[in-house]
Amino acid sequence: MAQSKWNRRRVVAMGAGLLFAAAAGGIMGCADDDPMGMSQEERELTELLRQSYEFWPLPEEAPYPPDNGPANAGYAERVALGRLLFYDPLISGDDDVACATCHHAALAWADARPLSIGVGGEGLGPDRVRTLMPSEWEFITPRNSPTVLDTAFNAPFPGGAPWEGKMFWDARTTSLESQARAPIRSRDEMRHDAYPSGAAVTAVVTELRAIDEYVQRFTAAFADEAAALPESSQAQIIDGNTYSRALAAYERELRGGDSPYDRFARGDDTALSLSQKRGLQLFFEEGCADCHHGPMFSDFGFYVLGSRQGGPGKPPVHEHGNDAREDTGRFLEDSSDETMRYAFRTPSLRNVALTAPYFHAGGEESGGDYQTLRQVIDFFDRGCNDQGLEAFRLAPGLSQPMGLSEQQKDDLVAFLQSLTATRLVSPFIDGSVPDRVPSGLEPPGAGLPPVLTR
Repeated sequence: MAQSKWNRRRVVAMGAGLLFAAAAGGIMGCADDDPMGMSQEERELTELLRQSYEFWPLPEEAPYPPDNGPANAGYAERVALGRLLFYDPLISGDDDVACATCHHAALAWADARPLSIGVGGEGLGPDRVRTLMPSEWEFITPRNSPTVLDTAFNAPFPGGAPWEGKMFWDARTTSLESQARAPIRSRDEMRHDAYPSGAAVTAVVTELRAIDEYVQRFTAAFADEAAALPESSQAQIIDGNTYSRALAAYERELRGGDSPYDRFARGDDTALSLSQKRGLQLFFEEGCADCHHGPMFSDFGFYVLGSRQGGPGKPPVHEHGNDAREDTGRFLEDSSDETMRYAFRTPSLRNVALTAPYFHAGGEESGGDYQTLRQVIDFFDRGCNDQGLEAFRLAPGLSQPMGLSEQQKDDLVAFLQSLTATRLVSPFIDGSVPDRVPSGLEPPGAGLPPVLTR
């Protein structure tokens, strides 16, 4: 692999780092004298890491739009309202799919499936099965469901506001507010055939306005705007804008914290194991950080990796006739740039150990083994391109085998596991699954414990 910018920085810093580590070892003595219990090898590696590389702890506060943050009246009520909407199947065309069906708290706000089953399904996560099967791939969503955790920190396009982060695998929307409307318009995900795509938001708003508890909760959550309405028109506070902001408010507060990596980045030398520290060094040396850097461990760029395509492809067969069952990624949104054909947004590595399977299609019935972190590392180690795309399409530097040893692969997995949060940090968030929702419908996975709590 071509020497990365992170590797070049390491070479410059290594000499100073090794001298510093050696001096520190001489001063501190053997492991038995180390109050932190580290061996000399680990002490030297720890000092080398701190001298050589930049670390990126997750920010403690999210960027907020001016009209959807803690400065707005009723914000705590808005987040609580968003949680109920997130778990309420009422917002789907057949009243049978909630946002949480594919982004559940018990599954790290993802669904642990290669490809999700939205409408026409029963069960949750890996146990979910199709009940509507008019054709081979109908109602199998074409892409893997990413976690909602930490999406508050998704980066925007150049010039975008900090809260206008790129959403979805192809960044077809920016900001959590705009993303909130997309699933209810999708036939596969939530709409089915209850109404046309263009009528979805109006249909959902109409249903919400008919439920007194939702009218009361929206009124409290958007207090200033509700106060400007006549008392006889209070239900009008529920519209596409307030619906989107309520859902986004809940999703924005789903922020993890206190991962071992974050504690190490903030100065705790003992937060990572020796294996994790070796994995962190490899992460820089092997160029992983070229694309996976910053607090979210993503540059939010678009790259062609050639992970094997599975499922129906995108757009779905039954909607747009994609007979090739292929997914051209960002090219569907930016067909003026041929380099975007088969390119997908760099995923965040935050909480990646909790959100298998991986890549945009998860290896669903494709022969691609992307079910574990070790399999993903094997994919990069063998030079990517399981799909067999033309070499010129691949992201530079990724088509050559890496030659990693088994121990190095284990260390990289250990490091990636250190990016797992241990708690939710927002003071506004309730990470649990609600026992009930205002519609009276059954929330998906009611009673299941979340993987993270505050």
